[in-house]
Amino acid sequence: MSDRIEIPFSDLPLGALRQVVLGGQRICIAHTAEGVYAVSDTCTHARVPLSDGYLEGRQIVCPWHGAMFDLKTGVATCGPAVDPLHCYRVTVEGAKIIVECDPGSDEAEASTRQLNR
Repeated sequence: MSDRIEIPFSDLPLGALRQVVLGGQRICIAHTAEGVYAVSDTCTHARVPLSDGYLEGRQIVCPWHGAMFDLKTGVATCGPAVDPLHCYRVTVEGAKIIVECDPGSDEAEASTRQLNR
């Protein structure tokens, strides 16, 4: 079984970013209108915490140079970054957000759970 972390859903309001450390890795959890995502918390260009940045739709924006990454795929969508982020499996179970430590790949592993509103 992989390492995982659970946080209360109420600790991550819509539009929020939060850094957690799991398995020695800094992970950024993001709550967008489309769901909850988890990606590596280090910009692949400037090496700064993305959790200090902000969200634009389903993208996270680096606070230093404005590099943007798609939260579902990890792909850099706006320079100066070109390398993708690692994505982590996220599940929402009731009032808990669960992030698994194993890095995912593409959409299957970088899953998001649609939030029923």
